[in-house]
Amino acid sequence: MILEYKSFTKTLFPIPIWRVEIDGINNQQLKEYSYYLKQNTKGIVVSNRGGWHSDEIIEPLPETLIDFINQTTEFVNNYCSQQTEIQDLSFGNFWININSKYSYNRSHDHQKSILSGVYYIDAEGENIGDFVMERPDNAEFFLDNYANKSDFTTINQSLKVKTGSMILLPSWIKHGVEQNLENRDRISLAFNFVGKNEIR
Repeated sequence: MILEYKSFTKTLFPIPIWRVEIDGINNQQLKEYSYYLKQNTKGIVVSNRGGWHSDEIIEPLPETLIDFINQTTEFVNNYCSQQTEIQDLSFGNFWININSKYSYNRSHDHQKSILSGVYYIDAEGENIGDFVMERPDNAEFFLDNYANKSDFTTINQSLKVKTGSMILLPSWIKHGVEQNLENRDRISLAFNFVGKNEIR
């Protein structure tokens, strides 16, 4: 007897991660603004271990940052929304991270947001530190010793970053950034997207 299998596959709870390389941005202006904030405002400790995390954002914002906010919002609502079916997102709060040598960001999520992202203003060097994401379930109790690692079986995923890289992900995905082992600062702009009526 030969059995006939009629099957279909439905992917439930997909987790899109977007990696984008941005050209044409004035990273030097953003870098100067980042150091200006560091010199003129008091930093705070959130996920950062070592390094500096901005609290206040001083206006006027540099033109490059305004362009980034407006055009990234357009990108998210035109491109990412097609895959998530979540529309009309607004650019929410944002902050600067300056990670000197041996500094890192521990694993965390971004509550009260829908999508979160990070743009790397200055991230040069092989050992600048990977962006690491954790899967949001208990799969490690089932898959920890599974030999064949794939997107289905992996417990975490790392992405190499460089100057000009932007990563977008659902805000509930825990993520962190490895220790910076280069003899230079790693500078990034982190941000959240929220519902249009929930601007933070």
